[in-house]
This record gives sequence, C-alpha cells and structure tokens, in this order.
Amino acid sequence: MDYRESHQQRGENYDELLAQEPISAYMTRIEKDLLANIIPVLFPNSMPAYLDFACGTARITSIIAPLSQRAYGVDISAGMLEKAKEKCPHTAFFNADITRDVLDIEPVNLITAFRFFGNAQHSLREEVFAALNRLLQKGGYLIINNHRNPWSLRAVLGRMNGATIDLDLTPVKLKKLLNDHGFIIKKTYGIGTWIFRSALEQPKYLDSSMARHLEHVSSLPGSYLISPDAIIVARKR
Repeated sequence: MDYRESHQQRGENYDELLAQEPISAYMTRIEKDLLANIIPVLFPNSMPAYLDFACGTARITSIIAPLSQRAYGVDISAGMLEKAKEKCPHTAFFNADITRDVLDIEPVNLITAFRFFGNAQHSLREEVFAALNRLLQKGGYLIINNHRNPWSLRAVLGRMNGATIDLDLTPVKLKKLLNDHGFIIKKTYGIGTWIFRSALEQPKYLDSSMARHLEHVSSLPGSYLISPDAIIVARKR
C-alpha cells in the first residue's frame, strides 16, 4: 500500500496513540532531548527558515519552530494539521504532497522529517528525498529519524525467536539514499540501544532511573547501527 494513503487516515488522536505505546513514548522523549541540544549547535545565532515535512500534529515542529524566524509545516493529513495549528499558531502549515505539489516558499535552512522514512515504501522515499533537496538551501541541514531499523538488537533477537519483522531501512540503505539525493551524513545519534527485549519495553523500566543510565550506551561509537531508533543529521552538498 502507498504510505500516502495510510498517512491520510491518521487523525487527531495520533499524539494519544504515541503516548499509550511505552516504547514510542520513550523514543519521543529522547528525540526531544537530543533535538534541544542539536539545533543550537547547528544554528548558534539564528535560523532564518525551517520546514517540518510530514509534520503530523506538530510533535517536532513545536520543538524547533520557536528557534526559527520563519517556520513551515507540511502534511497530507488535514486532520493532523488541525491539531498542529493549535500547537503552533505562528507556523504556516500546508496541506500538500511535496512530491506532487509545489510549496510557495523560498528554500529553507533546515528540514526535519520524523517517523516517515522507516514507514514509507522505497519508491516514495526516493521521491521525497528528491523533493526535500529542492526545498533546502545549499549547505542546509536535513534532520531525520529511523525508528524501524532491522539491524536493531530487538529486531535481530525477534527474528532469531521466529518473529516476522517487517523492517527494511538499514543504516547502510539509508546512507545510500541520502548520498544518492545530494546529502552527506554529518552525525548519527542512537536511541534505545539497550532495549533489546520486549520485557524491557514496560513503563516501569522505560520511565526509571535505570533507563536514564543505560541510555548512555546509545552514545557509544557505532551503537546507532543496532539501535531501534536514531536521529540522523545530514547536510546538502
């Protein structure tokens, strides 16, 4: 199925669904903390223009838009955009498909895209990366995540135990996609490397002080290769 169709079906309860799934809620918290540190390093003075692609209910937009002089969000789900507008009243939102529609904005300095590439089919990934390249200034930054890594410890162990793991976006495959569309990876941040068993995906572990200590494992060199989620900072050539 074309991922566009599934995304259009998502509505205003998206935030609640993420919050109810312990592992998704954990990843959301860590992503927010990492972005709060990443953005000031990339833009120590000012960020003129920012675009959040597949912004949904503005989960990521709301973190970064206040740091930008001009902020935009785009999504094909009108229902999700209604929630986004409530969170970010000063952000301009577009109900559009950037692979088919033209956004009437100047190229921006930063684009984010979270919880998209891991879910989308490969042909759509190709189309979107090409469109994002056109929307980004030369030398601008693209920050994305991959929360569906088939090399993660939890996925590998799951397959060893007979589970069917429908994941295909390996770190190597993602790197090639980025390179093929004019982006160079500058840094990758692993998330949740230590969560290698479903038994650890319970709130009593994820919300504990133990989790805060174990999350440091995700910052070790190369740990992102086996992490269930990662933030990738890339730059347009």
